Amino acid sequence: MDIFLLRSSIAEGGALSLEGRQLVRALGNKLRLLEEPSFDRMLTSPVPAAVQTAELFADRLDYTGVIEVLPVLSGNAPPEVVTPLLLARGTSIVVVGDEPALSALGAFLIGRPSFPQLVHSQVSVIQNRKPAWRLRPGDPE
Repeated sequence: MDIFLLRSSIAEGGALSLEGRQLVRALGNKLRLLEEPSFDRMLTSPVPAAVQTAELFADRLDYTGVIEVLPVLSGNAPPEVVTPLLLARGTSIVVVGDEPALSALGAFLIGRPSFPQLVHSQVSVIQNRKPAWRLRPGDPE
């Protein structure tokens, strides 16, 4: 099981800003250079900036599958409710959303009381219920 937690990028007025679009594109490009990720499904919060982040990220990674808007990812549902819905959608998924919901989900998935909060356009990967790696804007190549 691989779960990629991706925080939505920087927004202005509800939509991604120019800087936000640049950050998520750069993240997708960098990830593609590091490995050739493949996903069963991409799931996103219905918040417009999250949907735009998911679409740009998918484009950079040549992901042509479904990007599913999952209202339960909007931030108020507890991770105990969200997790079974996510795991039912595949063994390698991308979850796009915002804080504090993403770090709460990460903590639940790894069975710890906390998980480091993600910055805008950061991806943190959980493999087999353990934190594996993360990639943040500005991280060295």
